[in-house]
Amino acid sequence: MKRLAMTGLFALLFCTFCAPSNATQDALEGDWVGGSNLFQNPVFLHVRLVPTEKGISGVTNVQLWRVSNRPLTNIRIETSQVHFEFPSTTGVPFVADGQLKNGVIQGTIRRGEQQGNFHLIRVAKVNRKLYDKYVGAYQFPDPKQAGKSQLHLVTYGSLGYLRWVNLETGDTTALFPSSEDKFFFAGSVVGSPSPDIATWSFETNKDGEVTRSVVRVKGQPDQIGSRTNLYQQEQVNIRTGNTTLAATLVMPATKGKHPAVVFAPGSGALSRDESSPFREFQPLVGSGIAILIYDKRGTGESGGDWQQESFEDLAGDALAGVAYLKNRKEINPQQIGIWGFSQGGSIAPLAASRSKDIAFVIMASGGGVTIEEAEIGDQVARMRAQKLSDQEIKEAVAFMRVQFEAAYSPEGWQRFQAAIPAAQNKPWINRTWAKIPKDDWWWRWWGMNGRYDPAPVLRKIKVPVLVFFGAADQLTPPGAIDEIAARAEAALKKGGNKNVIVKIFPNANHDLSVKLDSGQWIAPPDYHSILTSWILERVSVKK
Repeated sequence: MKRLAMTGLFALLFCTFCAPSNATQDALEGDWVGGSNLFQNPVFLHVRLVPTEKGISGVTNVQLWRVSNRPLTNIRIETSQVHFEFPSTTGVPFVADGQLKNGVIQGTIRRGEQQGNFHLIRVAKVNRKLYDKYVGAYQFPDPKQAGKSQLHLVTYGSLGYLRWVNLETGDTTALFPSSEDKFFFAGSVVGSPSPDIATWSFETNKDGEVTRSVVRVKGQPDQIGSRTNLYQQEQVNIRTGNTTLAATLVMPATKGKHPAVVFAPGSGALSRDESSPFREFQPLVGSGIAILIYDKRGTGESGGDWQQESFEDLAGDALAGVAYLKNRKEINPQQIGIWGFSQGGSIAPLAASRSKDIAFVIMASGGGVTIEEAEIGDQVARMRAQKLSDQEIKEAVAFMRVQFEAAYSPEGWQRFQAAIPAAQNKPWINRTWAKIPKDDWWWRWWGMNGRYDPAPVLRKIKVPVLVFFGAADQLTPPGAIDEIAARAEAALKKGGNKNVIVKIFPNANHDLSVKLDSGQWIAPPDYHSILTSWILERVSVKK
């Protein structure tokens, strides 16, 4: 589930550039991370530069700018001056100009008339086999409650590095190496090009075994966490058709055949880093249930391209995860479920409808309505937040129904183009697809998936189903969740499924989180107990 403000995911792609000298290539090769204040909102940047026969190629990612796996273009390097560009979703490219000095690239970045600053620091090159030794659970004293502790997890990240997870809260960020045993937190370099503001170091005994971690945050006392033996983790590859998915299998440390859950990610370019249910790791794995998480096609270290795939293809990816688990000796092949979040709430039951190997299904914040209705609901919620009138929203919805047809036929596209001139000055026009060019991947994707209706699929599901929604889901109009949940429940029961539980959490948002008076977002009070007990009632766990 997405609880990240910053993250990155990359692939190695070529670009056009002026070839620098070999010395400059050596100085620039590798991964660079940092931040930018463009648009007055600090964001995390990640750039990967790779030498080629002609010079240097590269890609970048900025999650909050919806920049994912974007190739760098127009790379120019002159002495210490660095220039590169990458596309944006608006059609106006991002343009960066910086200077390399003392191992840091700093300069300006702009998109159109808007300009800000950026900085990037180089990630140290280390032997990544060390990560297998570092991943694990660490028990730290709770800084807010004397005598109590918090469990933290070091796991595999989608970029080939490590990731830190606070298992109590679900807070997470990438860890990048500054040396073989010292890493810095991704979030700490967003506002400053210094990797020493917040660090995580690993300590070993005389036999080379990791015994504890030391977290140092500038201006605060050191935090020391002891290594525990509560989790097993393994980085795995899953074959699905002609594509390979990169995944992490997280299991209890106890022996035996564990029940397991395959997590199906939501919409967009979501790797393990953005989509994983980190907050739910401890309640589930601590109860004896294994979890498989994977990078969606074309994200992280997975092959393929989700933008070119149908829901059927994405359901096939989840089933590939199930097939993989069935062949693991640590997993009970009769007790594997699929858990989908947001758009994954449609993918999970679709996968279950195609296989007899699924023991249960969990749908969270999705899967109750058609994709068209979900898109309309999302945009209507945003228009209400803009304080648009009921009449304006009615006009916008009518226009959106015309835009949907543009993805299905040439005639629909012509009608859509004819409707744009009269709508281009409306206050809701940016909530529509009027500015998306015809050759954009979006139209093909929508043509494959826009008419997907979950109801016929839900009627085929005979295994136990748990459905979660948040009453304050910000991606739906106020009050709409009750109807969406009722439709999902009705479709499931119409197919004869008598083992259906639907729970709507008051005040919970799309991420199934509620906001405290302090401003902190947490899981609803009974969320974890319902989730865990429901699964445990349907599987057997060896103690």
